Amino acid sequence: EQIPLPSTMNHQHYHTRPTHNPTTSNQQLSTMESKPNHLPLEGDYKLIKMEDKNGEQIPLPSDFSMHILHDEKMALNQYRIALKIGNTLGGMLTLDAPDDTSKKMPAKIGPLMSTMMMPPPEIFHVEQCASKIVPSMQELSYSGSELIFHGTEGTLRFEKR
Repeated sequence: EQIPLPSTMNHQHYHTRPTHNPTTSNQQLSTMESKPNHLPLEGDYKLIKMEDKNGEQIPLPSDFSMHILHDEKMALNQYRIALKIGNTLGGMLTLDAPDDTSKKMPAKIGPLMSTMMMPPPEIFHVEQCASKIVPSMQELSYSGSELIFHGTEGTLRFEKR
């Protein structure tokens, strides 16, 4: 089955996902789908640092988390994210170069949705800042257990749990 990737990617990033047939075991299929160009971003993360667009650090009064998920129905360069601050901000993370080995690549999140509860006052400011930074994301970088979202409105730094 051919899976077209976003038009922002050049044609060298066009991938084929294996299809399951009765003679293919689940173990064989699992091995075939573990592509080297699919980044191992799935998992739970802790927000460890937030900076606004001027580089000013935003104090984090609590333990905030993010969950990243990739399922077989998605293109290899797409992930679902859920960032829990006061409310949960969720959306689709799309990487423009899923097989880039530089550990830094163009990325975007959107469209973004949110639950609409009023968080406690000490968390409200953090949530407002995150609500600006996340949709402005232009680049993702990772190294070891650290994942960083770089946007025009600021930076979010996470550590894998």
